[in-house]
Order: sequence, then structure tokens, then C-alpha cells
Amino acid sequence: MMARAHARRGQTASRPGVVPPPRVARAARGALRPHPIVARSQSLPGPASGPDAEDATSTSSGTREQVVFTREAATGGVSAGSFKLGRAASAARRYFDALNAKDYGAAEVLFSPEGCLLEDLNEPVCFAGRDQVRDYISKTFAGLSEDFFLQEISDGDDACGVTWVNGSKRGATFVRVDRSGRIVYARDLAEPESKPGDAAFSIMKVVLPVLKNLDSTKVTEGWPENDFAGGAGAGGGEAARVVRSFYDHINRKEVDEAMAYFAEDCLYEDLNFPEPYVGKDAVRTLMQKSCDSIPEDLVFCIDDISEGASGVGLTWHLELDGKRFPFSRGCSFYKVKDGQVVYARDLVEPSSKKGKALREEVSFSAASLALFAAAALYTSLLILSPPGFAGVPGEGIFWIKPETLEEVQGLSLYDFFFVLPALKSVGVGVPGMPETLPAYHPVNEALFNFVNAWSLMFYPLLLRDTKSVSLPKTAWWSVQMFLTNAILMPFLALRASNEPTIARVEAARSEGNHGLLSKSFGVVGAVVGLASVFWFALARPELGGDLASRVDYFANYISTDRVAFAFCVDLALYSVWQPYLISEVEKQEGLRPDPLKFVPFFGLAKWLQTSSGLKLFDRDQGT
Repeated sequence: MMARAHARRGQTASRPGVVPPPRVARAARGALRPHPIVARSQSLPGPASGPDAEDATSTSSGTREQVVFTREAATGGVSAGSFKLGRAASAARRYFDALNAKDYGAAEVLFSPEGCLLEDLNEPVCFAGRDQVRDYISKTFAGLSEDFFLQEISDGDDACGVTWVNGSKRGATFVRVDRSGRIVYARDLAEPESKPGDAAFSIMKVVLPVLKNLDSTKVTEGWPENDFAGGAGAGGGEAARVVRSFYDHINRKEVDEAMAYFAEDCLYEDLNFPEPYVGKDAVRTLMQKSCDSIPEDLVFCIDDISEGASGVGLTWHLELDGKRFPFSRGCSFYKVKDGQVVYARDLVEPSSKKGKALREEVSFSAASLALFAAAALYTSLLILSPPGFAGVPGEGIFWIKPETLEEVQGLSLYDFFFVLPALKSVGVGVPGMPETLPAYHPVNEALFNFVNAWSLMFYPLLLRDTKSVSLPKTAWWSVQMFLTNAILMPFLALRASNEPTIARVEAARSEGNHGLLSKSFGVVGAVVGLASVFWFALARPELGGDLASRVDYFANYISTDRVAFAFCVDLALYSVWQPYLISEVEKQEGLRPDPLKFVPFFGLAKWLQTSSGLKLFDRDQGT
């Protein structure tokens, strides 16, 4: 993003006209009000590893453990030195140790059973309570091949900041604990894949004035209610004082005064930039560019800050004209020596929430691999194979005849869902519609539209499926409308290995009311399906003849034409996927099983219109 300055949360802004951010209340333990939908995070932290990482002895919660960091930060930053870990720092270190050991039970018990909140800002949801935290940890870190190495950790009792490396990824984590040393709040951010660098300044000059006039509340209202945050005044000690003063000056665009708090040989890592800024002059240039690129009423508001004499972690968000700014939450770490910042790392949440930012290994289940193999077989035989290969009729895409391609294009343009023929029959014209529509054999038209109507009805079914919640369903389905099972089967293969977190599923359920969409798509599908049956049997008698002639034509059509043969394979496969996916959604939503789901096509049309009335229990009671 840009060099970040953070206003004092809960205090009056120093500049006139700046609306002070609302105070974040520190509530009693367990007084968390988790919001059903949250936003943005990246990935989580882990402990140091290797003989040169640290020399420490674990002690019971509530006492301090001596730790010496001897390995420098990956960028060449100043090492943490030697100090005794407080409650928060000790909990953070043990958490990372548990992740590296793949001991997710040990990681879970570090969180307070009386209420906790974890924000991974690469995820579109937060994780409230131990159950969601446990589910998140086990599903997020099981596939990591690299250990976490702790680069820096601040000397906090109630809260602390951590910087870390996992493979090629760097990140930062903020941790707050209760008096027993249990984690009640954590925010985590990992290094983004793409780094806009200096281009961000030009973008901000254009975009921020426009966004100032837009209503962003719909985006930011999903941020969680965090009653565990301490606010801008939470952290005591020299380091917290220095950091607050620095941000206060930057918020007022007083770059020279702000830079008085940076050491000459400082190192500043804004991980939205490809390279760190080394030395006070380089950091000053960055801060000046940042201040020159943003509106006067853009301020950074501290949500929480740790105490510490030599280093602090903090969480923050950005406000424009007194309103919370979308995708602006961040996590930072500052190291202070002799009243000046010697090292800083700064991260802001991404606008694209892909989840699992550290995930490098992708594992596929047996079902997933089988579906990928089936998709490959389908594509190679029905789309790519040459004429006469393995007894498959017709020609593959590289040998397709011009007349076949012309017919497929004509059916798509002039006969889709029988719309233009129906309008033409009642004398209604459409701009661009030819005077005389191309006339194709009614069997060809009926088969084409029947398959497309079935593909259409899969959309609300896929949307309601929570196991595939993290997949871009609309994009996949849009291509499925043209390539049918060549796309649906790879989607189902990815779905088979997808393990969304409980929090992600609950958020999708709370925001996704697809009842009207299901009913409307079911009606459209049923109408087009019935029209296809009519078209097959009775339409265009001058081309189709009687029913017996049409049946004979159909048998010859599917035995000589590759497209028609592939459509029949699609119908057979859809007859399998339909009851399978309906059964999955019935279990997820707590619906009474509908026996008509096994009726091809029309069973799905009926289910989409009536499934909302088949509930056995409420969603919050189980699935």
C-alpha cells in the first residue's frame, strides 16, 4: 500500500476536520460478538526452527522464559537480542512451535476457551471461538512443507508482535492474551504475491478522491466486533510511545518531524514493495511520496498495540473522511533502540481473499483424482480425438466440418432456449435478427436446448453447495454452459479435495439466500425442458416428419455426429451428478431427502422450486 501512519484510536485527531475513529471497547473475557461475515486476512505464523534459531527453555504459563535470537531477519535486519519473554510472547512462540510440530491440538489449547478471535486477513471470514480456531488451524497448516522461523518478537506481557518467515513468504502476527496467558486475539498477515511498488502512488492519486464519494459501509460492516482489542492507548513503554508519536506526525503529513523517530541505519519493510528501504533517507523519501499521494483526511487508526521497551506489534485500519476504508486493515511490527525505530515491517490486507496464502502443497483425494481422470478421458475422447478413434462417431474439434461448426453457432445465436423462434412466431422482431431464421432439424434443436437447460439449473445447485464455497462457482458454471462436463467434472474434482473452514461455511450460509434464484432457474429449466420435448415430437413437421421418423433420425444423428454423441454422454453424466449434488446439499442444509431427485432433469427442476420447504431442522442445529 503506502507508508502507514496510525492515528490514536479513541483519541481526538490532532488535525481539525478529521473525525476521530470510534473507540474499541475492551470487554470482559468471553464478551466477543462474532459477526457472521468478516473479511480479509492472510496466513498464520509458526515457530523458529533450526540450530541457529534460538536458545530457549519452555516454562509454565505466567512465567518468563529466557530466549536469545541469533539469526538475523531474512532482509538483514537487526536481530532481536536477548530478553525474557512475557506472557504474550511466550504464548506466541509456543503457538508457532506447535504449528511446526503439526501438533494442532497443542496450538488450539493456547487459545482461551472463554472466547477468542483469530483474523487471518487472507481469508474472507474470521474465526471466533475455539471450535472455529481449531478447524481453521487443522485445515490451513496441514499442507505446509516449510517450518516457520521467528525473526523478531516483542517483549510483551499482555500483547506482542512477531515477524516470521515460512519458505519464501514473510509475514507478521499480533497476539493478545488474557491474564492466564491464553490467546484471546490474533491477527495474521503474509506477504502478498504481487507487489505494486511505486505504481501504488499513482493509483492512489486517482482512486482515493473517487472512493471518498462512494459508500463503503457495505464492505466494512462485515468486519468483526473485537472486544478484546486494547485500543491505541493499550501499549505502555518506550517503544509504544515512539511508534504512536511517529504515526501521529505522519497522519498530519509532518514527514520531517516523523522521521526524527527513525535511526540513521534503519530498515523499513513495506511488503507491498519488492525491496526494503535501507537508511533514514530512503524511508523519508517513501514517507514523503506516500503523504503526497493521499488526501488530507486519510488517516490510519490504531486498533491495538502491544507494550514493550524494545519493540511493539500493532493492528490498524485506514479511514477516509471519518469512514472506515475497505481492505485497509493491517499488521505492523516496530523495533526501537534508544528512542528510535531501527526496524519495521508493515503489511496490509489484500483485496482478493483467496485464503491459505502459505499453502504450497495441494493434496487430492482418491475421489478427486478419479474425477480428474474421468474429465481427461471425456475431453480426449469426445473433444480432441480424430475421426473413428475408439469407435467414437464424428470428428473432434481439430477435424470438425464447416457445416457442423456453422450449425452449432446457429443454434447458439438463433435458437437458444427457443427464444427467437417463439418471438418470430408471434410477429415480434428483435434488432439484428435476420428476416428469416435458419431452420434446423427439430431433433437437433431439442437436444441442444435440453442439455443447455439442464446446465442452467446446475447453477443454483452449485451455489447452495457449501463444500465448494471457496471455488469461483459463477466462473466455472459460465464455462460449463458451453463445455458441459469438460468443465463440470474438473470442478467436482477440486470440490472433492476442498475443505472449507466452519467459519467460511457459516458465513456463506448467512449471506447466501438463493431461494428466489433456485425457484426462477427451476421454472426456466422446466419450461425449456418441456418445450424441448414438444420440439422433439411435434415442431417443424416439414423437417421432422412424424414421431417414428424423428426417432429414426435421432438414432442416426447420435451415431454419426460427434456433438450429438457428446450431448448424450452429457445427459447420462448429468443424471449421476444431479442426485449426488442434491443429496450433498440436503445434508448440508438439513433438508428432508426428496426421492424425485433421481428423476433426470425434471427432478432437479422440481427440487429447485420446492426444496426450501423441506427443512427437517434449522441450519444452526446441524447439517
